Amino acid sequence: MGLFDKKICDICGEKIGLLGNRKLDDGNLCKDCAKKLSPWFEERRHSTVEDIKRQLEYREKNKKAVMDFCITRQINTRNYNVFIDDNKGNFTVARKLDVNENPDIVPLSAIVQCRVDVDQQQQEETYTKDGETVSYQPPVYKYEFDYTMRIKVRTQWFDDMDFRLNTFSISSDNRRELMEVEQNAYQIIAALTPNTAGMQSGMSGMNMNGGMQSGMSGMNMNGGMQSGMPGMNMNGGMQSGMPGMNMNGGMQPGMSGMNMNGGMQPGMSGMNMNGGMQPGMSGMNMNGGMQPGMSGMNMNGGMQPGMSGMQQNSSSWKCQCGAENTGRFCEYCGQPRPF
Repeated sequence: MGLFDKKICDICGEKIGLLGNRKLDDGNLCKDCAKKLSPWFEERRHSTVEDIKRQLEYREKNKKAVMDFCITRQINTRNYNVFIDDNKGNFTVARKLDVNENPDIVPLSAIVQCRVDVDQQQQEETYTKDGETVSYQPPVYKYEFDYTMRIKVRTQWFDDMDFRLNTFSISSDNRRELMEVEQNAYQIIAALTPNTAGMQSGMSGMNMNGGMQSGMSGMNMNGGMQSGMPGMNMNGGMQSGMPGMNMNGGMQPGMSGMNMNGGMQPGMSGMNMNGGMQPGMSGMNMNGGMQPGMSGMNMNGGMQPGMSGMQQNSSSWKCQCGAENTGRFCEYCGQPRPF
């Protein structure tokens, strides 16, 4: 048989066009039959003809599960939507919930882990002086971010259901879109992993590089801390109420909350950088413990009685990342104010 001779699909028996062959471990598959496979299936090249036939049988049965699916909760993102049927304990990820798309209906009990990965790209800003490109001193950077939802499951045909939460990379200047995408991520994680077997109560899928406390879902701490989350103790592990995020590049702008360099972003409550929070208190003490009945934050010492809000230096300053700030720490990158 010549190199360019037409092949026959081992599934449907039709001739395969010149560029339409999808190679199997022991045969050939036409592109039309390949379209019927699960979109999450990645092992086609190492599958046998018999494997593909069995999966196509499953896909036909899945159409009935799609028709019987009753949406009780729905989370929309810019690319895919997460549909949940609490009555039958199933979920699916799809652009549309219809038989033509035939999204895989998966039991909620099959979820192993659910997290979001954040990829940061850094680009230095420059200016032109005397016809030459010159860097700012200190260097000034702009950042862009991409968010990927990663759902690990135990099924016969696939292990991962990974999809992008944003269509295009999001600039650090677009804080509204950053917060919208993060909120979608938190909602998905909270909906899919309220309780995960083998972990403490209320926890799912978190890798803290050293342990985790109760009441958390799906965070992988690889290079820093996501902000915008209440109730975190920096020295004693994660505390309750925080869904799963994997940070690949340290502190991300566009999120209200934690400063990894020792400060605090506006809009946070309940954090003690050196010791634990005391019951019935809100705010943060950067150097000591919280004092009873007080709210707000003192950047230099303990909380003062009857005070609210944050004591800061009101004069503005420009961080090396380019952000204008009034506090002691940069709202975008967390760098301390130079003195």
